[in-house]
Amino acid sequence: MPDGTADGWTGIEGCPTRGRLGAESASCRGVGLVVTLYLVLDILLLVLLALFVPIGFWRGAAREVLVTLGILLGFALGEFWAQPWGLDLADRTGLGEGAASFLAAVLLLVACTFLIGYGSSAVILTPQPGLIGRLLGALVAFANGTLLLGFALRAIRLYLLGGLPSGLFEQALVARILSESMPWVLLAGAVLGLPVIAVAAVFGARAVEEEVEVSRGEAEFALQHTPTRPLPPRVPSSYRASAVAYKTEPVRPAEEPTRPLRSSPERSDTGGREVSDLANQETAVLARPATPAAPRPAGGRCPYCHADISEAEVFCPRCGRVV
Repeated sequence: MPDGTADGWTGIEGCPTRGRLGAESASCRGVGLVVTLYLVLDILLLVLLALFVPIGFWRGAAREVLVTLGILLGFALGEFWAQPWGLDLADRTGLGEGAASFLAAVLLLVACTFLIGYGSSAVILTPQPGLIGRLLGALVAFANGTLLLGFALRAIRLYLLGGLPSGLFEQALVARILSESMPWVLLAGAVLGLPVIAVAAVFGARAVEEEVEVSRGEAEFALQHTPTRPLPPRVPSSYRASAVAYKTEPVRPAEEPTRPLRSSPERSDTGGREVSDLANQETAVLARPATPAAPRPAGGRCPYCHADISEAEVFCPRCGRVV
């Protein structure tokens, strides 16, 4: 083999770069550019897969499982309806049958993923995930990204390339793995999904029962210890009265306070108006007008019944009148 300094050979698979082998040098540079494009494609696919992980960690496993169902539904619809709808689309738009079928399959996959998967997870109320739920959500989201990209690459190979070998899947390692490993990914998901569902059903039911018991005990405690009051809170007696700011009911004494007694002057008139005025009052006390006290009867006898009374007595012991 010629020396690299003499004939212009480089270390890239022995491709010449100068001298009489200039044409071969241009072709080798083209090969290196293609290899670089495949490497960029692999890096781009890995970045897309990595973007699903923080989204799943934030959303939790319960929501990501709904996204998985949406992806599988889109793939199933594409398997049955991509070719029939692709033929109709090709007749109406002038596209090739393969391109139209690929477009129908990808549209079904994307629509079911975002509208049904992410849409249902946003509508259905799910509990706030914990740390374990978030970690499982990141794992399920990575699997969702693998399924989504794998089904899209499979549609490229099946409809655009017609199942023929291509440099896209020969040189790009990540693209080849994603497109060829879909049967194994689905089988692994089915095998691992059964024990995960069983464990979640057992521990999830136990957690729900414990939560129900705790809430029931709190309700009973609140029912037993809720203070009751026989009367509503006190309010000002009139809208003109100034409202007193207080937050709690003042301490009530053990005995009930009596009503205030209001005195009403006694009148000589005993007509109906006087009686009605007394009837309208809650409690009325008749008070005699202040008149000079009558002199005490002489002789120690009651002026009404003539019973014997002493000087210290105010009421007659026989008739009870004031003397």
